[in-house]
Amino acid sequence: MKTLVVGDLHLKQQFVLPRIDGMLAGDAEIGRVVFLGDACDDWGANEADELNAMEFYAKWVREHRGRGMRVDVLLGNHDFCYVRGKRGPGSIMSIMRNLRTILEDALQAKVACAVGPYLCSHAGVTGVWAKRFLADVPADAAAIAQRLNEMLADSSHWGDLDSCPPSRGGWSLPGPLWADLRDMLDDALPGVPQIVGHSPVERVENYASGWMTAGRDPLWVCDTMSLMSYGAPIGDGSMLLVDEPGAMDGSTGLCGSCGSGAPDELCGLGASNGADDAAETLEACAVPFPGEGTFAEACKRYWEAR
Repeated sequence: MKTLVVGDLHLKQQFVLPRIDGMLAGDAEIGRVVFLGDACDDWGANEADELNAMEFYAKWVREHRGRGMRVDVLLGNHDFCYVRGKRGPGSIMSIMRNLRTILEDALQAKVACAVGPYLCSHAGVTGVWAKRFLADVPADAAAIAQRLNEMLADSSHWGDLDSCPPSRGGWSLPGPLWADLRDMLDDALPGVPQIVGHSPVERVENYASGWMTAGRDPLWVCDTMSLMSYGAPIGDGSMLLVDEPGAMDGSTGLCGSCGSGAPDELCGLGASNGADDAAETLEACAVPFPGEGTFAEACKRYWEAR
């Protein structure tokens, strides 16, 4: 079974999700979609922009779950502000309750999930944060995701999850909603391959290949849809396609190679994490922004319409 991992949407649901539908229609092996958080907020957005995009998102998720597709919606730092009822960058306070209802009830958003041996979260789990809050949890993606989601269910831990480091303007440890790419390159939790968004990048890329000082565990970074404040795209809108040979799609019984047709320079094979041999057989590769035209062209229309 294949899993499509999508980076930060930031209110682009109405032109991104229909393109994902086209990708799903063209590849019956994709049985799961993971959204890495920060569905909310964008530069200059107003109440109507926010509510229209999030209601569209909720409808899309509900319909696809109803058809048997597994859809994991993760929380980003922007989203979590609405859950906590706390002002953050880009928050629109007048609709905070509306968005909290959408995130919690309609989307059933959580902090983390596992895709095979990969831990998926918005910003990533650093070693220093894990030492304080995950000391009794094994270096296993599923176990860590479970603990993070248990912390979400207990509001006494919300401040721990929302821990913002100096690299992002805070004074705390780099937590799973706020860790910057620099924090992850220096101190990603050892022994656990990770997939994250949050830090804008030009294209989906595995930063374990020569960039990391903390280790060589795969670190895929997928925030390719964020914009500059004047509307110019930072990334190319690419996404991550993960093929887990051991996982079977309940509706088709299919599994297999990636077969995405992505350019050679965008592809890579998850390396062994030294703790879980499953990473050796789990293939991940970037796939271009789906549909006709480029992400930049789609963003231009999106920006001009607002």
